[in-house]
Amino acid sequence: LHYPLRRQRQMCIRDRVVLFFHAPWCPFCRTADSAFKSSMDKIPAGVTVLKTDYDSNTELKTKYGVTTQHTFVQIDGSGNLVTKWVSGDIDTLLKNIK
Repeated sequence: LHYPLRRQRQMCIRDRVVLFFHAPWCPFCRTADSAFKSSMDKIPAGVTVLKTDYDSNTELKTKYGVTTQHTFVQIDGSGNLVTKWVSGDIDTLLKNIK
């Protein structure tokens, strides 16, 4: 899902937010995106996954040390990195979210 920056900041205050660095040309990203869309009911309440364009969000990639697409970054309400992992699906999200 894509949200305006203002909405993203509001969600970070009350939710656990995970940035999903997605590239449409990446087969791993397409698989993960499909898995999230088909299993949204498995994402716990209070967790928001934001699909972030890997190719255009260079500032975010730099800030969180993202060097490959299909990277997931959990951030806190101040935008600080909580945890980061590469690749996965809903089960991987559930294992890694703090």
